[in-house]
Amino acid sequence: MRIVRYFAVLSLLLFTALLPQSFVSLANAQDIKPAVIGIVEIQAIMREALAAKSIQGQIEARRTRYQGEISAEKGRLRELEQELAKQRSVLSPEAYAKRRRDFEGDVATVQRIVADRRRELDQAYAGGVRLLQVEISKIIGKIAEEKGITLVLPQAQTLYVDKELRISREVLKRLDERLPDLTLEFGLN
Repeated sequence: MRIVRYFAVLSLLLFTALLPQSFVSLANAQDIKPAVIGIVEIQAIMREALAAKSIQGQIEARRTRYQGEISAEKGRLRELEQELAKQRSVLSPEAYAKRRRDFEGDVATVQRIVADRRRELDQAYAGGVRLLQVEISKIIGKIAEEKGITLVLPQAQTLYVDKELRISREVLKRLDERLPDLTLEFGLN
């Protein structure tokens, strides 16, 4: 019985000690200004921006060049394989095995080149997109500052948006003015 009374008194003391803090929290919550929201369509901007199109064009041009180089190497390897097949009957087993290993080494080298080229394209693309995203973020921050926007949300996270809240066109316009072209860096690791 004493324990129950002790917990009841302790609970009452804690409740009265915390009660003023909850009123202060409510009072402070009422002092917070309402959020001014802006909505931006990042994916549309990343698709339509001149710099994004520049990135795509550079990647495609480099990919086409690399595909030509790789096709030439594959043709060379096919010729080597055919020559090796013809020489199988005339070469000693040891000589054939040595040439076969050399051929397989050439195949492995071409496979490494293909993987390196793919990695190079991926890194160049990722670097360009990163620069574009940083620039978009700066522009969004500047527009938010100018318009008194306190919260910017991506379009994908909203169910309904009033047209007045959208800032995507302004972001795209400023991005195209500030960064009409973006030169990618290839071959750097």
